[in-house]
Amino acid sequence: MEISQLRIIQALVADPNLTRTAERLHMTQSALSKRIHSMEEELGLLLFERRGPRGLKPLPQAMEFAQLAERITNSWESGVSRLKRTPSEPTHFVLVGPTLFLREIVLPWWHTRAADFPNLQLEVQISPLERASLETIQSGADAGILEHKEELADYICKAIYTEQWGIVRHPTTKDKDLRKYHWGTYATLQNPVDTWLVQRQKMPPPTYRFYWQDLTAVANWVSQTPGAASVLPWHAVTRLTQQGRVTFEALGPEAASRLYLAYSRENPHKRFLKELSQVGVRPDLEMPVE
Repeated sequence: MEISQLRIIQALVADPNLTRTAERLHMTQSALSKRIHSMEEELGLLLFERRGPRGLKPLPQAMEFAQLAERITNSWESGVSRLKRTPSEPTHFVLVGPTLFLREIVLPWWHTRAADFPNLQLEVQISPLERASLETIQSGADAGILEHKEELADYICKAIYTEQWGIVRHPTTKDKDLRKYHWGTYATLQNPVDTWLVQRQKMPPPTYRFYWQDLTAVANWVSQTPGAASVLPWHAVTRLTQQGRVTFEALGPEAASRLYLAYSRENPHKRFLKELSQVGVRPDLEMPVE
């Protein structure tokens, strides 16, 4: 399977119209159809349902394949960019880590600090694995945000941010009996409600309204649903709390977790890494003192 083939699957999942996609890829419709058929034969599975004049309909396996293709092509492009860099003039920095932290913490920080690094391009990537690891960094990134500390002789792994977890409620949700809330959370595994409330505080397991693998979506659901609650990290709901759309009750020091910045000791971006290691120090992210 070639990189060009992966891009074809991504393009067709985004827009299943053969004519438009062929034009964007600078191919004829006939050539594109042949490439699709060839890829399906190579994989041994059907990716698209043929619907005649209505074009193609991506099947579930095509959607999953497109997500895999995106991770592979991002890693490939990052690796090629890294190879093209000269060691004496590093102008491109690749940071990999969890979606929400990169979006809510790193990118706003970079917006305020980019002028200090006029010749540097920052590229942020979502980890291709469930969690970023040193193997992720070694495969093409300059640094990674890890959810656990790893020790390796040639790498530095230092705490960058402390996640404070708490109960997030709709403003009208004030009942002291937590079992009466409409609970939602973002994962069935490593569920923070079970981790911090059920296991640590011996609360009876609640009835869940849903699981949604997106912290922002869960936070927004709580803000729009009377009676709703979840357990989320403070930085996921900072703005919603400041706007009065949710309330946040910190669960205490025991309900905290660390994020770590990991990078090679030989990384040439010394000054940038020093600044990046302070990314967690932002006044607008500090929890209000009760």
